[in-house]
Amino acid sequence: MGSAETPGAGGRDAGSSERAEASTDDGPGSAAATPSDPLSAVRATFAAFAGAPRALAGAAFLVAVQGLLLVGLGVWQVVRGFGHHIDNLGRAEFGGVLCLVCGVVVVGLARAQVVRRATSKTPIVVIELLCLPVGWAMLQNGLLGYGLPLLVVAVATLALLALAASRTPPVE
Repeated sequence: MGSAETPGAGGRDAGSSERAEASTDDGPGSAAATPSDPLSAVRATFAAFAGAPRALAGAAFLVAVQGLLLVGLGVWQVVRGFGHHIDNLGRAEFGGVLCLVCGVVVVGLARAQVVRRATSKTPIVVIELLCLPVGWAMLQNGLLGYGLPLLVVAVATLALLALAASRTPPVE
């Protein structure tokens, strides 16, 4: 049943009907869903990104940047964990691995947003809603350099997702 709903979600705005007709989606069994090699998965992601409506692509881009920053933070924490002034090596390494895993999941959600669209919207909204109080608490603690970008990206992502949803034709 899920494959019957997926092609209907192809067009999100007025200009996407031409893109949906130009690119054929074979459903969950297509190369975009189950690629045979990593290079074809990257090609399918870029093709889906190019065919997605601008608001949805913008939201997916912001989510992907958040995920890549989490991956970078995880790598930094793992490497820093082997430093000399770490009081608890296990806690430092666990935090780094947790950031790595969460970053990979967030990047996967960004990819799913442009490839499958409907399956990843709720987790992305939950993540962005969780970023709002964290960013606000950072602002209250004087960490403007961390809190302000987190708030701006979370609000922008939620706004872009709402804009993309408002341009979605009703499902019949």
